[in-house]
Amino acid sequence: MKTTYHLSPNVRIVRGQATENAMVYHTLYGNPRIVNTEGLEFLNVFKQPRTLQEIAEFCADDPHEAIQDFSALYFLVEPGFDEKKFLLEQREKHLKHVGDGKIVDRMGLAISDSCNFGCTHCIHFQRDSNGNEILPTYQKPFRQLNMNWETAKKCIDHYIALMRKQGSDQCRIHFGNAEPLTNWELVEKILGYCAGMKELSFDFAINTNLSLLTRDIAETLKKYRVKIATSLDGMSRANNAIRITKGGNETFDSICQKFDLLSEINYPLDGFSITVAKGNFDLIDTDIIEWAAKRNMTSIAFDYDLVGLVETPVAERVAKLMHFKKIANKHGIDFFGTWDSAFRNLTSQSLLTGNHAFCAAVEGKSLEFNVDGSIKMCSHTTTPIGHINSFAGMFKRGSGMLNIIKQRFPGTDTYCSGCMIEGSCGGQCHVTREVAQRSLENKKVFEDMCDFYRSVTEALIHDQLASTSALTS
Repeated sequence: MKTTYHLSPNVRIVRGQATENAMVYHTLYGNPRIVNTEGLEFLNVFKQPRTLQEIAEFCADDPHEAIQDFSALYFLVEPGFDEKKFLLEQREKHLKHVGDGKIVDRMGLAISDSCNFGCTHCIHFQRDSNGNEILPTYQKPFRQLNMNWETAKKCIDHYIALMRKQGSDQCRIHFGNAEPLTNWELVEKILGYCAGMKELSFDFAINTNLSLLTRDIAETLKKYRVKIATSLDGMSRANNAIRITKGGNETFDSICQKFDLLSEINYPLDGFSITVAKGNFDLIDTDIIEWAAKRNMTSIAFDYDLVGLVETPVAERVAKLMHFKKIANKHGIDFFGTWDSAFRNLTSQSLLTGNHAFCAAVEGKSLEFNVDGSIKMCSHTTTPIGHINSFAGMFKRGSGMLNIIKQRFPGTDTYCSGCMIEGSCGGQCHVTREVAQRSLENKKVFEDMCDFYRSVTEALIHDQLASTSALTS
């Protein structure tokens, strides 16, 4: 029987702007390849179903090997082949691994829901269209601001038991939510508690605005090798436009003083995060990158406010971002953010050989424990998935966690069907989805971010094409 092949309807071709090469990839599975003109012409022949014998008439050389290579990538498929069936099968396997407790590899502790800053763009304090703060459903009856030791210990013990069940001695604990240093005594107690488990290895991280950092706190963070993540939203004018204290005071100088303090104790930051919102979009410039380079920093996490820049054209946002990336990379600074999630997924592991999602949370890798013991998949989401008092229930079929993972598994969301980054994006950030679900007006936010992720992914592909040699068929 003669096997017939045709070009998969899920193949996407992005042609270079200053080169004849193109990136070819499968919108569901990934498998990107840089292909030259000859390779593109070969694929183009399969827009109509062809057999090997028919293709041999078009080719001077034996096309068998090329067909094998492209069919292995699912660029060429047999007519009638269901390309999504495979992903549904992958989803079932993944859900079983999640249910068996084999996927979680990190935990977050919401040490405090209190913050001494008043940044209106803060993702932790989601707001509705009228600017009112939105509380997760589990926080509405009361407002507990700080986690206590009893709750923290339960959370850690549940997580460690899960790691031991997996046979892993590598533990990752993140201190976050609003401003964890407002509950520093608990952070310090947790560090000591974990250090007493000599058979385990811990990687600690903390997100802090640094304002409450003292020399003693800094020395303790250094002692336990806690990775410090903080934000500086541009140079003085840009940062102070959006990053302010609750009293409305500027923060740039005080944050920089804490950068200096960490350098003084020989525990300097290797980078920081930048958020660009409506208030500082026109103010921020690449001088912040030059400033970071002079301090020998090696990484900058850059992100746009998820909901506040809808009125700013996507093309303008992408152009600014790519310009910043170019300058950062010139200085040897890794420049990244949620905006390159789809591209990173696309160019890393294929869904044919492994799993990925927009982020670790919707893949099921993280558990975020709230101050009252409630559990979420991400520190910024408002959707609860469980509680420490019924921990095992999270891993049962039909639980909130498994339902979210099932709904968000790449390539199986009907809303995303046919998108150029369907598999690698996996439906974007869950927080944006939550915002969009609240009103028809907010649906514009989700659609806008879809356009943004598509545009920035294409820009990153063009960037790679400009610096990569082509592979022939």
